[in-house]
Amino acid sequence: MSQAGAQIVEIPLHEIKELAGLLATGGFSAAESYTWHRHLLAQGESQYDPRVAARILKGANMKAFEYLDLQAGRVAWIARMQAALNSVDAALSPTVPIEGPTLASVAPGAERDDAFFAANGLLLRNTSVVNMFDGCALSLPMHHAGELPTSLMVWQGPMKDDDVLNISLAIEKALRTA
Repeated sequence: MSQAGAQIVEIPLHEIKELAGLLATGGFSAAESYTWHRHLLAQGESQYDPRVAARILKGANMKAFEYLDLQAGRVAWIARMQAALNSVDAALSPTVPIEGPTLASVAPGAERDDAFFAANGLLLRNTSVVNMFDGCALSLPMHHAGELPTSLMVWQGPMKDDDVLNISLAIEKALRTA
């Protein structure tokens, strides 16, 4: 991309490290999915995948003040992220930080739950930043035929869809001609 004229700069984005603390009580997905599923779980939790039910049930313990603190914390965090990204057209990162796990290593079964949740957390980690940011992202495939899939995530903040699409098109063109 540099050879095609793009200026690539590293920025620290320390704000990303704040996310774990902000989501410590379960985050929006736990609270909101529990609100919707609580009656269904009470009637038939056994009909849910146990791993999905466990994640939803985390929302049962979130207190109202924690949810309101999460909302306010997110607004402040988004403002800090936007300030950090103001100097760049887009951020580039791997879409996921690992290769996908084998099905056998994460297949249903309590004996594989720890491996499943560890892999699932990593597979959601980078894209969750963009979701929490209320941003937009696009993933460009970066692997060769016959290799496990990898991708580059091009992302930016809210309402930057056109920028992300245009930058992604330019990256795709540069990679085709490289």
